[in-house]
Amino acid sequence: MENQTTQTDNGTTQDAGATDAGLLNGGETGLENGVPLPAQPTGAWKTTIRADLRNSPLLQKFEDTPEGLNKALESHANLEKLLGHEKVPIPKDVNDVEGWNRFSKAMGIPDKAEGYGLPDANIPADMVKAGLAFDKNKFAEIMHAHKVHPSAVKGIWNAYQQLAIESYKGAMEKHQKTLTETVNALKGEWGDAYESNIELGQMVINKFSPDQETNDYITTVLSQNPRGIKFLAKIGDQFAENKVGEFQMKKFSLAPDEAMEEVRRMKSDMDGPYMNQKGKYSEKEHQLAVERVNALIASAQRARG
Repeated sequence: MENQTTQTDNGTTQDAGATDAGLLNGGETGLENGVPLPAQPTGAWKTTIRADLRNSPLLQKFEDTPEGLNKALESHANLEKLLGHEKVPIPKDVNDVEGWNRFSKAMGIPDKAEGYGLPDANIPADMVKAGLAFDKNKFAEIMHAHKVHPSAVKGIWNAYQQLAIESYKGAMEKHQKTLTETVNALKGEWGDAYESNIELGQMVINKFSPDQETNDYITTVLSQNPRGIKFLAKIGDQFAENKVGEFQMKKFSLAPDEAMEEVRRMKSDMDGPYMNQKGKYSEKEHQLAVERVNALIASAQRARG
């Protein structure tokens, strides 16, 4: 009896040790003819690792089974692929300059915006002629400020150009459609007089535009609407029929530059009433000229603040 009891105690002791090692299911080994059966492994693995790891929230989602262990190892392997063998701490916040510099370097973000090496913009010739351009250096600076990866920057750069080109083409198509509608409407109203009326309108623009840039701007703006073209044609018609001379208006006010030009003219006219070197003007006329000069100077100064 003592020997049997000893064997049972030893079996119990062995079962407890196996349970602690995570090899047995609750210490139940079973008996066959009074002899303990060999311990059957259950695949439990969490009891074999350190307590801090076992209690970590990161491992709670994995079951304490062989499949759970496989998934835990697979998760770690995938993480290694994502981060590489050189571990890079995530910056604490937006103010963690050192952390962001370390992170940017590990991600391959260049030290300076020029490091992106962006190609020149590829835009149609008509856009270049219209004065439209893309500043790749400014674009690179914006991308660098937001720590965008080089591969993404080049893709965004190409997409940005394409979007702008499509927007420009859309605007030009809309403009051309509007212009065609305007021309058709005026041709229907003026008939054979359309060409001559257009020439009259363009004559007005050519006559009063100080430079070609202004000429092009006025032509573009007013040609988009039938009312603008009619307005120019009406003025041109007045010139063609010499009726402009009948339009009279006294101009009392002058622009600052015009006022100062008038002052210079009066002061440089030695025989005029302001200088009156020959004395052919009366004192009253001279005083009126002096008041006129003073008033012009005051007017120019007020306008210029």
